[in-house]
Amino acid sequence: MLRSDPDSATVVQRLRSAFMAACLVLACGCLTIEENYVFKKDGSGTMEYVVDLSEMGELMKGLPGADDKDDSKGMMDMKGDLGKIKALPGISKVKLKTEKDGYLQRLSFRFADLAALNSALGQLMPDSTGVATEFFRMEGNTLVRTNNKHASELGGSMGGEAGDSTDMTMFLQSMHYRYDFKFAQEVGAAHVAEGVTTEQPSGKEVKMSTDWSVISKDPKALDLRIDLAPR
Repeated sequence: MLRSDPDSATVVQRLRSAFMAACLVLACGCLTIEENYVFKKDGSGTMEYVVDLSEMGELMKGLPGADDKDDSKGMMDMKGDLGKIKALPGISKVKLKTEKDGYLQRLSFRFADLAALNSALGQLMPDSTGVATEFFRMEGNTLVRTNNKHASELGGSMGGEAGDSTDMTMFLQSMHYRYDFKFAQEVGAAHVAEGVTTEQPSGKEVKMSTDWSVISKDPKALDLRIDLAPR
């Protein structure tokens, strides 16, 4: 079940102000989110969710109040998610690894099936609706990913409101979202939205990448379909 955060407006405000202050200094990539999956034939697998704010961490060192690291990292700190994810049925081996003074975080876990995976993703990626999302489902031999508003709302909090005089296109293009899927069987066609690039390093792996300028224009930009060989 997705968590409902009563302080979501405050979080959005902090996200926007902190990212604007840090990232606009050099217009560099301040945020990269990665979802890395390994799927077994029985539907179980592993997931690694990566939040990379290391570029922002470097910029924050030169800004006033840089000593207050907890405030800047707290915007997307996953420490609070650990206990909740560990308690979910079908989830095991939950680990959080931090690097680069905590600005790079890797949360990984095993899931027993897609239902367990969906519950964990709901915890990691809540949106303003508070409604549970079926992120993954199988339609025959096709893996279908459907997203909630988490990514688009995150981008909206950083990109400013309509009518802002500052052109945020380059800023949004500097923030990236990436997928990496590995399967036990061969991968067929991958169906993605316009503006999302794909590559297949091997017959059983597919990678996808886009940025927030695409996500901000198309709330469904992160939805996808991957055709798989029969099990």
